[in-house]
Amino acid sequence: MRLQGKLWLPLLLAALAAAYWWQSHPATQPLEEGVFAPSLRQTAVDGLPAAAADGKMDVLQLKALFDYYLATQGERTLPEIRQEVERQLAARLSGQPLQDAVDFFHRYLAYLGELGAAGKVRPVSADVVLQMRERLQLLRQLRARHFSPQEVRQLFAQTDAMDELILQRMDIQRRQNISATEKQRLLAELEQNLPPEQRAARQQATQHVVLAEAEQQLRQQGGTPEQLQALRTSMVGAEAAQRLAAVDAEAAAWQGKLQQWQQQREQLGKDSSLSELQRQQALQTLEQQLFSENERKRLIAYQ
Repeated sequence: MRLQGKLWLPLLLAALAAAYWWQSHPATQPLEEGVFAPSLRQTAVDGLPAAAADGKMDVLQLKALFDYYLATQGERTLPEIRQEVERQLAARLSGQPLQDAVDFFHRYLAYLGELGAAGKVRPVSADVVLQMRERLQLLRQLRARHFSPQEVRQLFAQTDAMDELILQRMDIQRRQNISATEKQRLLAELEQNLPPEQRAARQQATQHVVLAEAEQQLRQQGGTPEQLQALRTSMVGAEAAQRLAAVDAEAAAWQGKLQQWQQQREQLGKDSSLSELQRQQALQTLEQQLFSENERKRLIAYQ
């Protein structure tokens, strides 16, 4: 699978630009009683227990809690979010662990604020890979100003390793003095040298791309629906393969109805015996017969 610099650079820059959240805005949606923000209805912080184990929370749990509430920026103001996060911390922690968590929260906010400003800085180098390395170096400098070395390792070690892998892959891909076979060998070595947990995470993250490529190759070879389902089952498991099959069926049904609608719509447009009002009424009746209410909203893109 090829990895191109133009694909990955926007992803890296997006990580910087995403930090612009910190500029507060007033709430724009009504709130239900007991719900901090509309987007949080029927949700919970992933992997975070209701009570802290041994009266403590590690930095990954704290970051998950912070990000959960910071994601409501735009629905609630930053001061409101700060107050809610500190209330949540006080409900889970006490004493020195609480003080440490609040201090970490304030440092995390300061880090995100600087990260947003850093996203506006233009790269010095015109080379894509060098630009990415400059951005990574800037990120690491920011982290070192706000977090301890141990916190940096806990928070960013995995993402740093993946960023380095991306850069090394890009270096290999653009080398002109080696053959395609040698490039593939070097790329495979990079993957094998990853720690097992990072290799598993990377495989999971890219699994959908690999599957899509395998499906395309099978279709080009004239593969049957049964073979396609067997391929999916072998790569992602029976349950996921069934979900993909359901998505395919839904997409095929939509395309069938869309084709029928377009054909009949064209016929109505050519029918000179209809007045404009009659034509519009016939089109409305056709749409109601073929499509559900939600599907009719999608028709706007085809008109």
